Amino acid sequence: MLLGRIALYGIAVSIFAGCAVGRGTVDVSAPQGTNPATGKYVRIDSVKDKRTFTVSPPSADMASLDPSEDNSDVSKARAIGRKRGGFGKALGDVVLPEGKTVSGLVEGALATGFQEAGYVVVKPGDPNFVAATPVNAQIIDFWAWFQPGFWSVTTNQKSEVQLSGDVGGLHGAQTVKTRVSESKQVVVSSDWREIVEKGLSAITLQTKNLVSGK
Repeated sequence: MLLGRIALYGIAVSIFAGCAVGRGTVDVSAPQGTNPATGKYVRIDSVKDKRTFTVSPPSADMASLDPSEDNSDVSKARAIGRKRGGFGKALGDVVLPEGKTVSGLVEGALATGFQEAGYVVVKPGDPNFVAATPVNAQIIDFWAWFQPGFWSVTTNQKSEVQLSGDVGGLHGAQTVKTRVSESKQVVVSSDWREIVEKGLSAITLQTKNLVSGK
């Protein structure tokens, strides 16, 4: 039994390390909601990515990019995680496909949260857009990482989004913070997508609860 667990752990570590070289692309989708038939109108004017990236992060939960890869603002806007090798060494990046950004995903998660709270979210060109209550957001933190243990690997994702507006329970500037984790015996590349989408769903739920006054 003990040898079996050691062997299983060895497989997990080998897969964990094997996918760590080079920049990897992972497609992620935000929660999709629908507008209620009636309700107050809300528009999300902006979702700005204000994350701080560290060149040599002392811990895996800090946003960073491989210095040997493109470190432009365009790459940072797509970054969702960083792979780790043996002894926790930071290696290849995990980024969204071209055309997708963290800001776009978070905007989708926020919009769904408002919709689930009973608000009609409108976009430019929609009726009532000008009259809709404006909401703005700043992304302070949004990051995923894997944490290897002796018997398993834990996938993690955290976020911190500052909202400002006057909608329901949202008055002025308030912060939505989330943290989700899952334990895996063996990790594969699709686990990045799974944990990030779980984190986005957490943003949706926290936003719904905030504006609903829960």
